[in-house]
Formats: sequence, C-alpha cells, structure tokens
Amino acid sequence: MSDLKAELRRRSLARRDLASPREAHEAAASIAARGLALVARLALDAPIVSVYWPIRSELNTRPLIDALAAQGCRVTLPVMHKVRQPLIFRAFTPGDDLVKGPFGLSEPAEDRPAYDPDIVFSPLAAFDRRGCRLGYGGGIYDATLLALRGKKPVIAIGVAYSCQEADHVPVEPHDQRLDFVMTEQETLQVSASDAGVKTGSDAAL
Repeated sequence: MSDLKAELRRRSLARRDLASPREAHEAAASIAARGLALVARLALDAPIVSVYWPIRSELNTRPLIDALAAQGCRVTLPVMHKVRQPLIFRAFTPGDDLVKGPFGLSEPAEDRPAYDPDIVFSPLAAFDRRGCRLGYGGGIYDATLLALRGKKPVIAIGVAYSCQEADHVPVEPHDQRLDFVMTEQETLQVSASDAGVKTGSDAAL
C-alpha cells in the first residue's frame, strides 16, 4: 500500500509541477471564486475557515484567503507542530506578518488566538471522485480531520489542479475522506452512504 501511494504521489506532484505561471494565476482566481461561492452556499453563520498557505507548486490560495476575509469569514491558517499530530489553527488577517514555524512553514505567530475551524481547505497530492485524498505522507490532515470531526461537524474541501485527479486513490482505515474537491475546472461534491459513494460536480461554482 505504501509503495502504491508513493508512486501515485510522485506522478501526481510531477504533473502539478508542470503548471505554467499563467495556468497557476488563472487557477488561483478560479479557486477564489469557487471557494467563496461554496462557503456562501454552505450558509454557515460566521464560519471559521482554515485555508492552507501555499508552498512549492501547491495551487495558490492567497486570493481565496483575501476574498473570504473581505466577506467577513474568520480565517485561520494551519500551524504544524508535530508529524502525524493534529494541526493547530490560528487566526489570520490579510496583511498580518507570518513567522517561520519549526518545520519551515509560514504560520501565524503564537500570540494569535487558536480556533477549531468549521471548514478546512486542504492541500493534497492526488484525489479521486470518491473523495479520497492522498496527502504528502505525514498523516497530518488525516489526524487533524479525525480530531476535529470528533468535536463537531467539519467540512473538508480538497484543493488541487484537475491534473491531480486519479482513477483510484488507495485508502487505509485512518484516511479521512473529503466532502468536496475543488479544482480550477469544477467543484465536486462527495457524499458517502452505506450503499456506496455518490458524487456530483458543479462546474459553475
């Protein structure tokens, strides 16, 4: 299983790395519009929304962060403190200074308040239409979603380029499924049931 995941991760990230600056810019604008529309559609009262701060060739979420904050959402950024341990989410307002965390990531300072988000926008290496997510191998978002979902309903939204879609992502018992997947081309809603998994997409969102 680990070999299958590693190979899929390698191939998917290699495809992501090929995005041109123009494609990356257009994808970021699309995700900002789709993300704002989806959060509005979910109709939560003053939701706390976590959005990852992009690194390497991850799809750029900074326009989404700006758009959500402008609409009055309480935005948080994830803070990593241990591998395979749940993330902490600290408040962020566009314009705030970020600091380098212990793992080299840009994060809010420790004096910023921490909150449990209602909505989590998650990066990923690969996804499929069942809502299965392949991360980077640290198990951090799986541990995070498991912990959050033990406290309250949480909506997990994977963010990726369409080229990161796989026919079938291998899953293990600890893997947490996504509720939505958002690419530059579509917003895919996933719902699990005892009878199976049903999916639907809305290219207009």
